[in-house]
Formats: sequence, C-alpha cells, structure tokens
Amino acid sequence: MIKLLLSSFLLFVAAATGFAQSAYRYSVNLNALTGDKLPVTLVNPKLSKNNGIFAFPRIIPGTYNISDYGKFISEVKAFDARGKEIRVQKINDNQWKLKSPQKIRKITYMVEDAFDTEIKHNQYPMAATNFEEKKNYVIHTPGIFGYIDGMSKLPFEISVEKPAGFYGSTAMIPVISSSTTDVFKADNLDDLYDSPVMYSEPDTVSMKVGNCQVLVSVYSPTKTPQAKQIAAGLSSLLNAAKNYLGGKLPADKYAFLFYFRTREMKHSFPAGLGGALEHTTSSFYYLPNTIPPAQIVDIASHEFFHIITPLTIASREIKEFNFNEEVLSEHLWLYEGSTEYTAHHVQVKYGLKTPKEFLDVMASKITRSRKSYNDTLAFTKLSKLAATTYEKQYGNVYEKGALIGACLDLLLLDLSDGNYGFKDLKHDLGVRYGRRKFFNDNELFDVIGELTYPQVKTFLQRYVSGNEPIPYDYYFGLGGIKFTEDATKKAQLTVNPEISARTKFIQDKWLQPVAGY
Repeated sequence: MIKLLLSSFLLFVAAATGFAQSAYRYSVNLNALTGDKLPVTLVNPKLSKNNGIFAFPRIIPGTYNISDYGKFISEVKAFDARGKEIRVQKINDNQWKLKSPQKIRKITYMVEDAFDTEIKHNQYPMAATNFEEKKNYVIHTPGIFGYIDGMSKLPFEISVEKPAGFYGSTAMIPVISSSTTDVFKADNLDDLYDSPVMYSEPDTVSMKVGNCQVLVSVYSPTKTPQAKQIAAGLSSLLNAAKNYLGGKLPADKYAFLFYFRTREMKHSFPAGLGGALEHTTSSFYYLPNTIPPAQIVDIASHEFFHIITPLTIASREIKEFNFNEEVLSEHLWLYEGSTEYTAHHVQVKYGLKTPKEFLDVMASKITRSRKSYNDTLAFTKLSKLAATTYEKQYGNVYEKGALIGACLDLLLLDLSDGNYGFKDLKHDLGVRYGRRKFFNDNELFDVIGELTYPQVKTFLQRYVSGNEPIPYDYYFGLGGIKFTEDATKKAQLTVNPEISARTKFIQDKWLQPVAGY
C-alpha cells in the first residue's frame, strides 16, 4: 500500500511538470499565517511578452458590487527559472505590470483577509476572505488567486496545506487529499472563482436528496447553530425544490457553507451586513448566530434556486464575465428578483409556509419597495448601473424584483387557464439556452414573447424596461388576491372570497399546496 501510494504520487508530480507549462500551479500554506497574511506561490504558465499583466478581480458575478480584491495583495514578486527577481510594478488596485514576462517562472505575494482588516473596502462579507489562525479559513478564491490578463481559459491547480484536523468544505472534489494537504483542479478561471472553500474543524452533514449529494458545513465559534440542525430544515426545502422542479434537482452535488458570527466579533463590514453568495454547485453564508432557523431556510432557498438563474439562464454579460470592469446585464429582475420569488413560492406550494405567510411576505415587499426605493426607475436601467449610479437602489431587486416574478406568474397562469406558469417559462428558457449558451440582453423580451404570449412581452416592456409602477391590485386580482394599503402605505394581500370559479381555479394553482403537502 505504501509503495503504491508513493508511486502514484511520483506519477502525479511527473505529469504536473508538463501540466505547469500550460496551466497555473498555486500553493498556499494555511499554517504559515503571519501578521494576518498568508504567503501564496504561483508557478505560472509559460508567458509571452504580450502577457504582462498580473491581476485580481475588481468585480465578481453575483455581488454587483466593486470588490477590488487586489487591495489585499502585497509584496508581489516575480522570478525567473534561476530564482533571479524580475521587476514588478503596481499600476492600480488590482493590476501589476510584469517586466519581461516571458522570463517569469514564479510569482509570490502576500494576501490579507478582509474580515478583520483595517483597509477601507466595499466587499460584501459573503464574498470576502477570512484567516483565523487555528480556527477558520474562508477561501473565496477571487481574493487569493490572481491570473494573467488574457490567459483566463487555462486550467488551475491549487495545493493547500492545512492545519491538523481541519477539513476543507467545498463542492470541489480534491484530486489529492491527505491529513495535511488538499489539491484541487479547475478547468479555467471562471470555474476557480466559482468554487469557495472553508477550512475548519469539521461540523458537517452529508445527505442525499433525490439525485443530489448535499454537504452542509458550519463554522460557529459558539458551536451553535450546528450543521445537523440546519440540515434538517434544508432537507425539507430541497425535497420541495426537487418536486417543484419536476422531480429532479439541477445538480448532482451541492455544498452549503455557513459562517456564523457573534455580536462580539470585530469585523470590517458595516453593522448588520450579512447574507449569502451563490455559486454553480455551492453557496456561502455569512450570518449572525442568532438568526431564526426559518430565515436560514429562506436565504438558502434563494441561493439554491440561483442554479436556474443566472447560473443556467443568463446573458453574455454573466456567462462571459468581465472581472475588471462593471459590464452588467439589464436583467436583475430575472437573476435576483425571480429567484427571490421562487424561493418563497416553492415553500407555499410544498407546505413549508402557509398561504397567509406567503402573502404577508409579498405584501411586505410591496411596502418596502414603495417606501425605500424609486418605483418609477426602469428595472433594466437599475440593473445595468447597479454597481455605480444606482447602487443605493440595488436592494429593490429583492423587493420589486420578486413582485415582478409574482405578477408574471399570475399573468401566465391566467392566460394559459392555469396550465403554464413562471416555472414553466424558466424551464423552457433553460432548454433553449442551457449552461453553455447565453442570450443577448436586448433580445430576451422578444424570446419570452415567442415562448408565451404577446401580453407577457407587453408587461415586461411597461413594468421592467419601462418606468410605470406595477398595478398590483390588477395582477394579484388575477389570482383572487385583494390588494389594499392603509394610511401609512403599508400593503396587505388577502384572499378574496368573492371570486368566480375560474379565478378560484387560478388562485388554487398559484397559492394552494400541492396535494399531499
């Protein structure tokens, strides 16, 4: 057995020598934390004189926010094959110019984590890094591993030395794993940046839900909540999601990574800021350890349904993401808004929320949307400039964006006599585009009109790309739901008992739990 393992390792090393010529080979030692910084070494792919920029992302998918990961990188050095240092010049927060790049064989640097930094930044905690010696390491890959501009399609190999007893929770499957080292591979930069890892002493649950192997991993300094508690709620949610999506989950593996903070922690983020970030087969959560279990399920539901939008159905701006500039899509109503709607709708259809609880959630979104945001700002315009001009309006994607989804669902059910809803439209868009194809922003409404009805295209033109406020009384009325507002503009949605048989049929299709739930 020992000889076999050694032989396999030697073969791996030999193969890696050739691999290195056309790939990135990174190594990071979590045991070498010094002054809250980790040393990182890159054996870089072969460079030409045109490959002279070493970079970190300014912005990443899912955050719609300027992250400037390069702010946390220091002491960048480059070396030739003989170990001679080659000059490197920092040109902005996220980029370094390499002199004579064709001679460079290795790049080293230090990276500081963002959780407890004194560096001024705008990163969201669910997209940030954390290095707590002998406690927890949050490896958000965009914050640790750089790339050569123009060479993002090459594969990556990541070697991580870890403390004794630590486990690396991730959706990635290591090609090598021992008590001291994990080695991961990614096909390209997009895949690498789509793959967070959290190292700590393991508090994990692995469970099978239909076709999907699910990992729930928790780090909490107080040991509460625990993975087994969260997994119980997620199991019910994922079974509901499986049925909502036609009997099969859209991934064969998925990892929920939870970091729970205490009130005493001195982190660098604004007070009260938390949340989650979606990835193709995982999601990362930064939450208070006092958060109610039902809220965890709501947030996890939202992140999980991102597998559909935008991780399957998305525009060129998402699928060919520009990490250096804010080139955003117009369709946050689809990526974030409709996902938020689906996250709640699945729960009412499969008995995790009552109809009243669901309607109360939708009503609260109407209230917050109208009181806190500009109700006449075109949603496509908000989306395109969400990282800059309309940064303060971004929160409306979870409020009005979800309401766009609800109204579309009711409109589709009404036009189809209850036979075709919003989830059916998403299914058809998924079939049309899949993971590898994208749509063009300016063509999406035409495509949706072709797949459904002219009235649906008109709705999108008036209330999503147009600046008209949505008449909620009309659209919720299609499902027999009465909309009212009190003197303080607090919205209320209630079931109207005085409706036709046809409207009651639409209402049941939309609101009532599926038989057996």
